[in-house]
Amino acid sequence: MSRPNPFVLFLILLLFAIVFGGAALLKGGLFLDAHEGDSYHMLDILLRIDMGLRPHQDFSTPLGFLAFLPISTFIEAGHSAGKAVILAQLGVAAVLFPFVFYASMTRFSRHLAWMFGILTLGLVLSLNFGSGSNAVSISMHYNRWAWAISFVALALAVIPSRHERPVIDGALIGILGATLVLLKVTYFVAFAPGVLVAIFMRWHRAGFLAALAGGFAVAIAATALQGFAFWPAYLNDLAQIPGSEVRPFAGVDLATSIAGPEFMGATAFGIAAILLVRRSGHNAAASAVFLLVPGFIYVTYQNFGNDPQWIWFLGLAVFALRPEAGVAQFAGRDLRTIMGSAAWVALALNFPSLFGNATSHITHASLETEGFAPMIPNENGHQDIYVRNDRGNAMTAIVHQDRMDPNWARYSVMASRDPLVEFEGATFPFCEWAAGSRAYMERVAEDLRDDGLNADSQFLLADGLSGLWMFGPFKPLEDGAPWYYGGLTGLENADYLVVPKCVFVAALRDIIINELKAAKVEVSLIRDTDLYALYVVNE
Repeated sequence: MSRPNPFVLFLILLLFAIVFGGAALLKGGLFLDAHEGDSYHMLDILLRIDMGLRPHQDFSTPLGFLAFLPISTFIEAGHSAGKAVILAQLGVAAVLFPFVFYASMTRFSRHLAWMFGILTLGLVLSLNFGSGSNAVSISMHYNRWAWAISFVALALAVIPSRHERPVIDGALIGILGATLVLLKVTYFVAFAPGVLVAIFMRWHRAGFLAALAGGFAVAIAATALQGFAFWPAYLNDLAQIPGSEVRPFAGVDLATSIAGPEFMGATAFGIAAILLVRRSGHNAAASAVFLLVPGFIYVTYQNFGNDPQWIWFLGLAVFALRPEAGVAQFAGRDLRTIMGSAAWVALALNFPSLFGNATSHITHASLETEGFAPMIPNENGHQDIYVRNDRGNAMTAIVHQDRMDPNWARYSVMASRDPLVEFEGATFPFCEWAAGSRAYMERVAEDLRDDGLNADSQFLLADGLSGLWMFGPFKPLEDGAPWYYGGLTGLENADYLVVPKCVFVAALRDIIINELKAAKVEVSLIRDTDLYALYVVNE
């Protein structure tokens, strides 16, 4: 293996991070043309934190506090939301940079080291959702960060180094693994079995104890920052997810994630990687990959959009694990050649997502700013994060006409539609917003304000997002959830219940209504409009 020149590698990665990550600052704001609903979720949490509220302890979310701490730190320093997001991505890349550099130097040959470092840092710094989209989106930024952190930990665990350092490498893996727990625990749970097997097979007890020490150090730092009460509160939020009917998966079902037409190529490559790595003689790596491939698929299945970002990493790992020419054969051909070809196939499979990430800053720079509007009202500040007018203000909705219009009633029966949802004197049509998120929240908030809800009012919103409070003189629901995952969190603090007639996610509104009925919550209808039904919550 031709080792990379450390100075050249450091310079390449540093220049890439500065140029690629810093390019977004030149636009003078963050202009988003996709996934504004998820961006409102992010803003809801950031504004709560800016008010002094703490994730898990003051509001409910299954995401770890590290998903938002980098951004909220820059907001606290006086930066507005759009700039804070960009600076936070640069900050995360800076913190991860030494880990990426070390993994690149010790696990890969020269050109593979450049590729691994650039692709990993590029994931952190991208302004793209993935899945082959060319839209500018900050949606689920924490998924990109978690993939990047995971890839560094997996490279250290799976790919052998020329000079083994069990204590150093084990400690670094422990730090990265604990960071995933505090960012998005799904990644830690999915990849821990494969990583532990690799550690035990390669470094035995020394590596495991070092990893434990590294993880424990991060846990101590988190406790010092968040307090002891953080841990039971976080565990309580996480405990809501497995049994929730709200979001058992975020896209296609598990079977499709494994064998659907869009995913079968990735699954086939994962299986091939296990066989090829085993044949190459890397038993520890092969055992780890055997456990990691199901983990990769599970994380993909759990993430909205089901983007299998792992393919390129496993492709690079297969390339790095090739034996020397003539050492082994597979199906009558030289194994080194086959593994190299398989790695290139993996990169081709992942090319749409890689291309979207790589060109996201060019797309962002080319957007015409005249077609955008600030996402939240002036009174909340943070006017440098924008949504496209035709997405934020175009009132486009999916409706079931056959459930509302008598002309189509017989077809509704033939289609086996459920009847319209009714709750305490009001009836709710099936209506789901496909666009118009900004206008929807602005208009409903205005109407609630005009209806006399004062600044001290707290309300439970029967929808997926609860950021309506950002558009009026209202307070966020104490102990509530910025995104609804089930359990009627915060209801005990609500003065009112607001059930919109058209919502972001109609299925969630119906689930909330059913949970209210099951809990026999006492409410009284005080206003039924075309926009919403307003109930007072009886104590």
